[in-house]
Amino acid sequence: MKSLEPIEESLISIKVYESIREAIISGQFPSGTKLTVDMLSEELKVSRTPVKEALVRLEREGLVENIPRKGMFVARIDIEDAIEIYELREVLEGFAVRKFCENLDEETLKELKELLEEGEKFIAQGKLKKYSDIDEKFHKTIWNKSKNKRLFRFLENIRSQIRLLMASSVNILGRAEESLREHKNILKALEERNPNLAEEYMKLHIRNTKEVALKNYLEKSEIKEVR
Repeated sequence: MKSLEPIEESLISIKVYESIREAIISGQFPSGTKLTVDMLSEELKVSRTPVKEALVRLEREGLVENIPRKGMFVARIDIEDAIEIYELREVLEGFAVRKFCENLDEETLKELKELLEEGEKFIAQGKLKKYSDIDEKFHKTIWNKSKNKRLFRFLENIRSQIRLLMASSVNILGRAEESLREHKNILKALEERNPNLAEEYMKLHIRNTKEVALKNYLEKSEIKEVR
């Protein structure tokens, strides 16, 4: 496994947290991986304290779980959890894109189009991690512009789990290209000011993502220790 990069003195706590979080979300630390303070502090060339703080924060986010007498592990999203997350996403993001379509502004529409153009370039270059970031920005822009603060906050609360599942699905052969086509369909419906079609395309996109992510992500859950 590729080692993590050492961290400079400034902003140690934040950088430690971001480094471990990115390793989890990117799949570098798969679901079920054991995370030890000693090993992480050694790899990151920092003291134990910021690593402990980062793990506590990641536990609050649902990315890490503390198993009594065993230690800290990258959280397992079991089949029931994953299904619940995707069921919620389908309903809530379908509603979000409908509300967004009803309050559409040209500036945000242009922003979404530019995101997809950038994402297409990343796919062509084989930079799937960067495409996954674009994927998240596309969805979060729609959440934010739905003008429903409670909806946005709820989706933000499960964002880490959503990101983890999204990252696992985009790496499947051909899924990034399919995802891009689905996003383009959503954008086309928005450009046509058709909230019904936008909602239909969004729900279809979430269902397709669910199908490939569950098959891929949950089959790879093995307990491994970071070495």
